[in-house]
Amino acid sequence: MSGHGPDRGLLRQLWRFRSYGRPHLPALSLGVGLRLGELLADLARPWPLALVIDGVLKGGRPRGPLAPLTTMFGGSAVAQLTAAAAAVVVITLASGAFDYLGDRVMNGAGERITAEIRTDVFGHLQRLPMTFHDRQAVGELTSRISIDTDRIEDSLVDMFSTLLPGLLSIAGFAAVLLSVDWRLGLIAIACAPLVFITAARYTRLTRAAARRRRAAEGALAGFVSESLHGIRTIHAFGRHDLHDERFATSNSDTLQAGLSAVELRARFTPMLEAVTAAGAAVLLWVGGLGVLNHWWTVGLLVVVTSYLNDMVKPMRALSKLSITFSQGAASAERVSAILDQAPPSSAPARPLPARATGQVELRGVDLDYGRGSVLHHLDLTIHRGERVALLGPNGAGKSSVLALIAGLYRPTAGQLFLDGRPLAELPVGWLHRQVAVVLQDTFLFSGALADNIRYARPDATHDQVAKAADAALVTRFADALPDGLDTRLADGGTGLSGGQRQRVGIARALLVDAPIVLLDEPTAGLDVEAEQLVVEALTRLVRDRTVVMTTHQPALTRLAIRTIHLDNGALAALPR
Repeated sequence: MSGHGPDRGLLRQLWRFRSYGRPHLPALSLGVGLRLGELLADLARPWPLALVIDGVLKGGRPRGPLAPLTTMFGGSAVAQLTAAAAAVVVITLASGAFDYLGDRVMNGAGERITAEIRTDVFGHLQRLPMTFHDRQAVGELTSRISIDTDRIEDSLVDMFSTLLPGLLSIAGFAAVLLSVDWRLGLIAIACAPLVFITAARYTRLTRAAARRRRAAEGALAGFVSESLHGIRTIHAFGRHDLHDERFATSNSDTLQAGLSAVELRARFTPMLEAVTAAGAAVLLWVGGLGVLNHWWTVGLLVVVTSYLNDMVKPMRALSKLSITFSQGAASAERVSAILDQAPPSSAPARPLPARATGQVELRGVDLDYGRGSVLHHLDLTIHRGERVALLGPNGAGKSSVLALIAGLYRPTAGQLFLDGRPLAELPVGWLHRQVAVVLQDTFLFSGALADNIRYARPDATHDQVAKAADAALVTRFADALPDGLDTRLADGGTGLSGGQRQRVGIARALLVDAPIVLLDEPTAGLDVEAEQLVVEALTRLVRDRTVVMTTHQPALTRLAIRTIHLDNGALAALPR
């Protein structure tokens, strides 16, 4: 398999996110220190029992690290019981405290790391070109930002909370076992390679299963998102059964991928337990033989057996990390696929006038969305202050011309110019202040009506918003709403008519006060009364501005000074 494929290793996919952990290195290091404290407490855990067995029940001389404690209580059998009981309480409380604080510190750092990754991915995603978004399902991208970033967090946190402490725990238990009795220590340590060999057997399988599962979950999320966005269409045509069938198919794929992962995990656990049991059985047999021959005490055998069980816990946890890292690596691939997409290059800052004059020129422009060219060597000049209507049949390329002027796409060939400057060389922020767009169906976000108008210019005052709303005839329906312009809208502006939403879009454009206005079928689908209101509002918007519009409505065409006919992505005829 190629070293450049997706199987380059679990940790390599996650390694690219290491920069997010650097600011939190002090907290992560503290978490590792707390885990070490928990390890020390766990190392001390079996010695109170050994003290009771050898010192109290067997009547021998107390041995082990807790032996000095017995002298503090007088050295009698009762004193040894008291010391053992007190040690159990102290050790348990210390272990619990270190565990609690370690979880708090580690998981807190993990949540912050995840929030930062999610912020960067969302910000990067928003700035990717429309050609990227045209190829992606909204639900699939949502799944990557929400679920996949969480799984990356799980893997990154486990590196510090499980991987490093686990390795240190195994090393600590091994060192203590060898120091207690090298023969028993070697028997216990011999289990470690068997555990890791068993885990390695399933690493490749779990990685592939995790990748299939995330792909299936992403596809399901994409379908659900698409269906909910189109819920009106589903209700209108009564095609609930069709979406039920498609959901059932996608859900079944997700279920099968999940069941495959569950089956691997279920198979892994008993195999690991069998390996551990084999090691424990050998240790118990040899240890029991040693007790019968007085090679070591019963208490020492209890301690070593307890250490073996305790050492197996981090080994088991480390072995299961292959599953966590497999899921994290699969998610890292999906998130990296977004971050690896290059956003449009930003033009260097240069001195520019605050306001463009508004002349637009297309020279030899071609445009291809990836499904064949939609504009063919188009030459077009729109002079300052002109109001131009682009006419032609559906698919002629009218909306594509507007999309190019708005900067939503870049031409496949040729160039666009604004006031004689190449559009590709203009800063995006400056360009957005020069061009206002009113689309065929204005999208409204959840929130106040005023905030939807202010969306185009966040720093606008309440008076400026009110003035734009009045000019766009928004106040004619807003005054009847419960809280006027402060009325909160649902997602998509549900509850407002198409004409009302269009007037909000016009108010946005008025608030921007851009020298260039693009109108993409702004009155399509409206009834006569709504169309008259929108055209009245548009009449105020287009005054003293360069306007490029696409429309089939005579009422809007009358606002144009010049009409240009397009056919199959090229000029059909130029008016005289």
